[in-house]
Amino acid sequence: GWDVLKGHKYAIDEVFEPLADHAAKLGIGYITFWVFSTENWDREKREIAALMNLFRKVFDEKVPRLHEKNYRIKHIGNLAGLPEDIQKRIIDGVELTKANTGLTLTFAMNYGGQDELERAIQKIAEKVIAGKLKPEQITKKVIAEHLDTAGMPEPDLIVRTSGEQRLSGFMSWQSNYAEFSFPEFSFPEFTPEKLAEVLADFAKRDRRFGGK
Repeated sequence: GWDVLKGHKYAIDEVFEPLADHAAKLGIGYITFWVFSTENWDREKREIAALMNLFRKVFDEKVPRLHEKNYRIKHIGNLAGLPEDIQKRIIDGVELTKANTGLTLTFAMNYGGQDELERAIQKIAEKVIAGKLKPEQITKKVIAEHLDTAGMPEPDLIVRTSGEQRLSGFMSWQSNYAEFSFPEFSFPEFTPEKLAEVLADFAKRDRRFGGK
């Protein structure tokens, strides 16, 4: 097993960028890394502080390089709940790369599926109160347009490492027709070769999208 802080550092330094590069090479348009959940604030203060410093490092050191690779950076999650300097780094990274046409690399940071829905419902309710929207006009499409992922395609495949067979609220709304993979290896052990294996398994599946 990995020491928690060493595992986080290794994942940030050595794992996520090669995975993104491999996905881009295969022509995958979107990849999302769930790096910090709304529930992770319950962890030890030392671990949280170390993670926040790693996130600062990502935006200071890696985002300029990701920009050079033509990757577009996006964020999903409750931005307001993060330290202000990290909020600014995220906003700046998204702005810097918004016109890029390569892989869209999304960081789910301070993200929780229920929190996302809660915030979307609040935004919709505000529009109803303001008279901009009638309750009967609230459709699945309208709800999707108020989620953090508005404008992004729904995920085809969700990979949960470490043998954990649950989603913990990841993209609760968007994962309606997603396929799932629950490999035994931990995220720091996730290599491009292992991604290729996961994708080969996914390619064999018969996706029905609710049909027969």
